[in-house]
Amino acid sequence: MHTQRPTLGHVASLAGVDVLEHLDRQAAVHVTSGLQRQGDVGLIPVGLIGYEPPQGGTQVPAAGVPLVSAGSGAHTHLLVADGEVTWAPLRSGGADVGCFTVHEGATAYVLHPEHGAMGHAPGTYLVRRQVEQTNDERLVVD
Repeated sequence: MHTQRPTLGHVASLAGVDVLEHLDRQAAVHVTSGLQRQGDVGLIPVGLIGYEPPQGGTQVPAAGVPLVSAGSGAHTHLLVADGEVTWAPLRSGGADVGCFTVHEGATAYVLHPEHGAMGHAPGTYLVRRQVEQTNDERLVVD
């Protein structure tokens, strides 16, 4: 587990991923247990909305877990672990993608090449895609 204030460069190096050139790799990454949004992805503490997360999950590997994969020129939102973080995907195909749990003494990051990184303190978080309501419901692509 990283004990000093993490930087964007540190988070990017955890998974061996780089960010776009306009981002400052020396910028500090804030770690919080609150609600966060990164582009078209919301990261919601399950207790905030009374959501019952799935049981179990698998350890997030060193290379990270793609939360929302890149497609059509978009970038991937990547879950990166510094310590014990588990991931439980949902198979619904809807806006809710899955849940991750940050265990005591660990930190999770969501890294995006264009947006940078956000840090998550111990707790369980629901990953929810942004939905655009038109005549038909459709997922927003960032």
